[in-house]
Amino acid sequence: MKRQHKIALSLSAFGLLMGAGNAMAQKDSLKLKQEVEVVKAYQPSILDAQKINDIPQIKPEQTEAPTFDYSIFSKPVFSTFDPTPVAAAKMVGDPKEPLGLGLLKLGFGNYLTPYGELFFNAQPTKKSNFGMHFSHLSSSGKVKLLNEDLVKAPESENTAEIFGKKFFRKSTLSGSLAFDRKAFTYYGYAGDRLSDALKEEMIPYFHDKQYFSKGTATFHLKSETLSTAELNYDFGAKYHYFISKTGQTEHEVVFSGDVSKNIDNALGLLSVSLTVYKADSIMNRFYSEFGKKQQTILRANPSVMWSTENASLQLGLNTAIILDIDTDADLKIWPKIKAEWSPVPQVLTLFAGVDGHLQHNTYSAIAAENPYVDPYHDVANTNYKYIVSGGFKGKLTSKTNYVAEASYSAIEKQHFYILYGQDVFNLSSVGPRSLNNTFDWVYDDVNILKLSGEVMHSVSDNFSVRLLGNYYSYDLKSIAKPWQMPDFDFTLSGVYKPAEQIKFTADIFAVGKRSALISELPNSSKPSLVVNMDPIIDLNVGAEYQFSPKLNFFAKLNNFGFQKYEQWLGYTNKGLNWMAGISYSF
Repeated sequence: MKRQHKIALSLSAFGLLMGAGNAMAQKDSLKLKQEVEVVKAYQPSILDAQKINDIPQIKPEQTEAPTFDYSIFSKPVFSTFDPTPVAAAKMVGDPKEPLGLGLLKLGFGNYLTPYGELFFNAQPTKKSNFGMHFSHLSSSGKVKLLNEDLVKAPESENTAEIFGKKFFRKSTLSGSLAFDRKAFTYYGYAGDRLSDALKEEMIPYFHDKQYFSKGTATFHLKSETLSTAELNYDFGAKYHYFISKTGQTEHEVVFSGDVSKNIDNALGLLSVSLTVYKADSIMNRFYSEFGKKQQTILRANPSVMWSTENASLQLGLNTAIILDIDTDADLKIWPKIKAEWSPVPQVLTLFAGVDGHLQHNTYSAIAAENPYVDPYHDVANTNYKYIVSGGFKGKLTSKTNYVAEASYSAIEKQHFYILYGQDVFNLSSVGPRSLNNTFDWVYDDVNILKLSGEVMHSVSDNFSVRLLGNYYSYDLKSIAKPWQMPDFDFTLSGVYKPAEQIKFTADIFAVGKRSALISELPNSSKPSLVVNMDPIIDLNVGAEYQFSPKLNFFAKLNNFGFQKYEQWLGYTNKGLNWMAGISYSF
């Protein structure tokens, strides 16, 4: 069966600043993080190489939009470089220096949603530090699908991390151990209302439980010299083990190294990595039988950079050798070019580039992208043959920063998620036939034009706003539409701080219309069904009160617009959800 990968489309989200430190994100329909805040720093969707690098990120509590991790640009194209830094517009509510050794956050919301998080940091000596992080977030509420069926949709997320650093005279040794577990049920389906008996009979995974557990160990040795005349390096190793309730396992080891050094008037850079990957108990896409997947990928990305006070030029190559036990060895080479020029320093910087890379679609990466995908999936890697981009960034006024970008990508073997089913909307004429609620995929080669823009404006010392928007145009080779992908998305965020102890936040997230496909099985004579999915408009508001230097109270309303929508076809989001709680630093 032809399978699909993803087009990962980032809907960048910013905003809701709640408590000291980190953030709980709302991703309403896919993950529990969609409904309440999740503590992890959010990364913007415009590529770092083309962002206004000195616009400060919103570091306190943030809200994440109902994002599509299903993103075209899953990783930055270039390393960040800005020859003429732009003075930053100040974002209201930048955090103060953390107090004491740790932070405890506790909260509770509707849908029976408890939340707890603990951070602890210690510095045993002046040359080392140590930290821990633990979190729990769960929900046991019911969700009303668009067909009015009320179904149970329990979810949970647990995280445990320990990390440390050892500082030497010219380098830093760091390491971490982490474990996270996400659990949920396959609660949704696309179709008319069904009796409980028909649900169990016709939907293979209805209300079946699933979990994804992942343990990770990392190690890094990084130089801390500031002089480019010396050899700068960052060597690392990372291992993770992944297991699902349905029996799939995954091992991945990555050894990496980045070095740079001045060579005459240029800066030489080299990035290399070796990935050894193995997955088991999957449906092998080459033989259509249960088995293993094993790949080894060697990457080498050399480049040279020349820079002056107002300009820079980087030339190089990205290369990858892919060794797969099921296919012949494959060598891929992509160009790597980046140029920047500031004709008006601090006001206008022009940038352009050409790049390409291989997207390694591991089992765990696809499961994180769409948790409702067929649990026995084996999705092919995606080849970004080239990405041509360009734009400009700078300052309109002392309080307004901006960036605008256009990119055109040629992508080979991109996957799009679809459902397979039979007589989905005419159930009375069929017997107990399968009505799938896990996603398959189809592949296509696609060219994508993306236009992006971002503006951040400080209205006053107490009020700031941020607008980010993306437009997408898809040129597909064989399939009719980019299934479940929108043609635009935007985010509008605001922070208002009328007093030192009080802060209000608001965010509006919008996603354009999408088309989804319910495809008849290949041996069926019936036509496939195209479903038009409504646009998404999601409003979130929040407030925080600093009772004392150590004690904060917060409250948050997500999906304040009461909109019911599906992020994945058949999986409706939770409605209005709220959370209130406290954070205490010690």
